[in-house]
Amino acid sequence: MACLGLSVSVCGAQTLSPKWEDLTSADFVKAIQKADGVCILPMGSIEKFGPSAPLGTNLYLGRVIPLEAVKQEYALIYPDYYVAGTNDTSTLPGTIHYSLNMQLQFLDETTRDMARNGCRKIILANGHTGNVSLINIFMSNLASTPHDFAVYYIYSSGFPVTPNQIAQLPAAARPSKPGVDGHGGEERVAAMLAYYPELIHLERAHDEPSFPGHGAEGTPLPAGAMAELPTGYSGDAAGATAARGQALVQFAVGNLVKFIRAVKADNTTLKVEKEFYERYEQPKNPTAK
Repeated sequence: MACLGLSVSVCGAQTLSPKWEDLTSADFVKAIQKADGVCILPMGSIEKFGPSAPLGTNLYLGRVIPLEAVKQEYALIYPDYYVAGTNDTSTLPGTIHYSLNMQLQFLDETTRDMARNGCRKIILANGHTGNVSLINIFMSNLASTPHDFAVYYIYSSGFPVTPNQIAQLPAAARPSKPGVDGHGGEERVAAMLAYYPELIHLERAHDEPSFPGHGAEGTPLPAGAMAELPTGYSGDAAGATAARGQALVQFAVGNLVKFIRAVKADNTTLKVEKEFYERYEQPKNPTAK
């Protein structure tokens, strides 16, 4: 935790911080070059996350995974971003919610400003389930508007929750027993314990009732969210351990490192998107002479 994103003079890990806000203007130019124009926008949320975890759980984990990943494959990481849809928990104290129109506008403005600053390849590293539909809409809209940058998407902190997914995890990353993972449940609380233990209150894990629902064994959250999950809590955080959290984060980090490397190697997306937009503006039969 102490070395997350720090420069070589402090931590001995890197010559340039990967954190956008830590850089001087001159160092920012160097960082863009070092990253080959690849920048990461970690997308989190501020919402109630059960009785044990802080409101910023998705924000913290959405950023800690990229911070760990860029130690292996450098990229520039955008500052904290929590403009998200949180309808599911918006009736609970502390949750910050934005309308869909604002979410789309803010994401569009943010990515375009990142590109203006030299980010030619932008990775949306999502850490909040509620952002999935937003990102799909955004990506669809982007294709039909002029732009000179490419956007890629990965659910970077979407830890495995279905039985089949869990079976693929290393033993250290698996739940302590069936049914404990969920919204505010064991898996993300464990990840927070590994990196931000001072923010976790395991002694409160049973202070509120837990309901089957969002994230519990992969069960999707239905439209009537509060009827199914009135406290914003599913699973059971009591058995969370830092060891499991470390294993989960490293599993996610490995996936993100591969993704960053694939994005850096990609030489076709910008060309294809440019061609699509040109055809969108002037539709024609591709077989026509």
